[in-house]
Amino acid sequence: MELYQLRTFVAVAETRNLTRAAKRLNASGPAVSAQIKALEEELGVELFCRTAKGMLPTEAGRELASRARRTLESAGELLSAAGSFRSQAVGVVRIGLNNEPGRLRMTEFLARMRSDHPRVELHLMQHGSPEALDGVRSGELDGGFVYENILDPAGDVASMPLCRVEMAIVGPAAWRERIEAADWGALSAMPWVWFPERCPFQFLLTETFAHKGFDLNKTIVGDTDATLRALVVAQCGLTLLRRDDALDAAAAGEVCLWEREPMSLDLSFMYRRVRENDPVIRALCGVLAGVWGDESGACGE
Repeated sequence: MELYQLRTFVAVAETRNLTRAAKRLNASGPAVSAQIKALEEELGVELFCRTAKGMLPTEAGRELASRARRTLESAGELLSAAGSFRSQAVGVVRIGLNNEPGRLRMTEFLARMRSDHPRVELHLMQHGSPEALDGVRSGELDGGFVYENILDPAGDVASMPLCRVEMAIVGPAAWRERIEAADWGALSAMPWVWFPERCPFQFLLTETFAHKGFDLNKTIVGDTDATLRALVVAQCGLTLLRRDDALDAAAAGEVCLWEREPMSLDLSFMYRRVRENDPVIRALCGVLAGVWGDESGACGE
């Protein structure tokens, strides 16, 4: 039995879907399926029921998934303890990026890492905030850039605040008069272009409108910022974008902005708390502190 098999097992148990698990693990669907089959054969028990709705853990699967998580945590603690005896950061580091590299200051980050920690090999992978957080928790990622509002209070993940990202509600340019005259209630009744499950944008909008006493009229879902923008341009509804993206779209005559009150998300770098003394994690956080140290408190304006 190998640790990578346990990571695959946990990923399938959490996502209940081979395709989503493969995406989280940066593996192919057949490879994930083969690892689960090999693990079931080695353990001598069926871990999942294959159904039309996905991979549902059996009773044995649920119990063993919990034990697998603890095993992976113990392995991470062992690596962290071993790392504490090293005077220099060494190894392969996988980082999840929840936005374009330029917006996460990767050029300066990579230059400083090469200069200060030449024995660290960096692998950068594009992930949404939920997937990056899942990857950090499972051990598939050593760290990730994540919007804070999806972090639950479990305490297993530590976060290093980086900046506040300003957001803006946008609608089709052709709806400008209607949108600019709208209050919170009128805005909530308009059609909305919505977001994938666990998206930070979704949480921010839902909480903001719930605080005002309104639910949103969700009519269509987009899975990327580019898709959200295109659906708004096509007059499918309103949505939430980073304010810098919203201003670019407005300058192009594609959208109009509704900005009665400021909205923002806090961007942080996440890593597993048990690794906070690992030289590699300390190296990453030290360089990030240097790169983002002059941050004035907001970005994306």
